[in-house]
Amino acid sequence: MRRLLETCLLVLLAACQTPQPVPAPAPPPAPVCPEPPPAPAPPEADALQAVLAYAAELRSRTATEPAPPGEAATSPAMQAMRRALLLSQGRSGSELAQAAAQLDVVAVATEPQAEPLKPLAALLSARIAEQRRLQDSVDKLAQQLRDSQRRNEQLNEKLEALKAIEQTLPVKPVTPPANGASR
Repeated sequence: MRRLLETCLLVLLAACQTPQPVPAPAPPPAPVCPEPPPAPAPPEADALQAVLAYAAELRSRTATEPAPPGEAATSPAMQAMRRALLLSQGRSGSELAQAAAQLDVVAVATEPQAEPLKPLAALLSARIAEQRRLQDSVDKLAQQLRDSQRRNEQLNEKLEALKAIEQTLPVKPVTPPANGASR
C-alpha cells in the first residue's frame, strides 16, 4: 500500500513539472578515423592474467583430475604463487599451511616480476588463514559431537541397566487402607 502511495505521489510530482525545451540538433559527426591498435598489456597485467587463468583452471577441474600443467612459470615468485594456488585447493591443514608458506615466499620476493603478485598473495594469504581458522573450528565441533554421542550412548546403557534392575525387583503388595481412613 505504501509503495502504491509513493508511486502515485511521484507521478503527480512529475506531472507538475514544466516541459524542458527541445535541445538543438547535434552537429554532424566528424569523419571517423581508424582506432589505433590497443597498446600491449604491461608485464604486470600479464603475470596477473596468468595467475588468474591458472586459478580458474584449478577451480574447474574435478578432484580426480590432475592439476593442469600450465605454462612454465617465469619467476620463482610465479612458481610459488602457482604452488600456493594448487595447495589451497586441498582441505587438510597441512596443505593449507604449505600454501601459506608459498605465499610468504611471494610476499618477501625481491625480483621485479613479484611486485604485481604481492597484493594478490596478501589477499590469498588472508583467505587461507580464515579457511584454516574455520577448519579448526569444524574439527573442534566434530570432536565435541563425537564426545557428546559417546556420553549419550553411555547414558543410554546406564538407563537400560536401571530398567533391567527395576524389572527384577519384587512387586510391592498393595495393602488395603486402615478402618479409620476417610471414605
